[in-house]
Amino acid sequence: MKRTYKVNLFYNFLKQVIFIAILAVLFLGINNIYIQAQSDDSKYKKGENLYFQAREMFVAPTPKLSEAITILEESIPYFTEIENKQLRYYWLAKVAYLTGVIEKERNDHEKAEEDFSFSKRLISESLDIGDFSDGYRLLADVEGQLVSYRNLYYKAKFGTGIKDFLVKAIELDSGNEKAYISLAMYYRDAPLIAGGSFKKSESTLKKMIDITHSDQIDLFSLYLWIDTAWTNSDYNLKKIKDYISILSIFSNQADIKFMAERIEKKYHGM
Repeated sequence: MKRTYKVNLFYNFLKQVIFIAILAVLFLGINNIYIQAQSDDSKYKKGENLYFQAREMFVAPTPKLSEAITILEESIPYFTEIENKQLRYYWLAKVAYLTGVIEKERNDHEKAEEDFSFSKRLISESLDIGDFSDGYRLLADVEGQLVSYRNLYYKAKFGTGIKDFLVKAIELDSGNEKAYISLAMYYRDAPLIAGGSFKKSESTLKKMIDITHSDQIDLFSLYLWIDTAWTNSDYNLKKIKDYISILSIFSNQADIKFMAERIEKKYHGM
């Protein structure tokens, strides 16, 4: 009896030690996750601030293209260190896409195509981890840039998928304003056989305003809308005017006028 009592006492003690050890491991694990989340958030915020600083430089009345590229390069190490792979790939894809747009503005089309290709690879890897609305929106925008550089086979194979990506982006988040704008651009430029329609383009923007209660278009989306109006219409002034007229539904008309004048100067005489 005495021996059994000692054995039981030992096992009870051992159970307590194991229980405390398990609690310690759980606590350390939760604490490490919390520290990692804080670290990810800090890196994300630093990189994000640099990214938006570069984008503002690009859409400014007097754009600073070289400085914007430099700042985007400075943001990369912050995004590279993010532990969350999906978030890491997403932000690196955004940086590559914006870099491509800026290089395109600088007429370095070879570099721009490389950046867009890299952005597509990164955002595809991010979406492989899991679906999210702005991932599909970004993939559609990247593909829209790439089809302008690739041959007819590429356009036929990947061009129509742009609409599907944007529809999915809106299904996942009905408040994704940029997805509506990109979808409206798709309807504006696509041939009839691929679902293109001027009326669909306008109605998509109106739907965005109704759902998001936002009647302004941000400067970067505005740049893309007007710049592609020039290039995708083959510099047809009547079409360009019609494409810009759709934007009359937005309240920030001063921004629209400024961007239209800025881009017209770039293409003047073509």
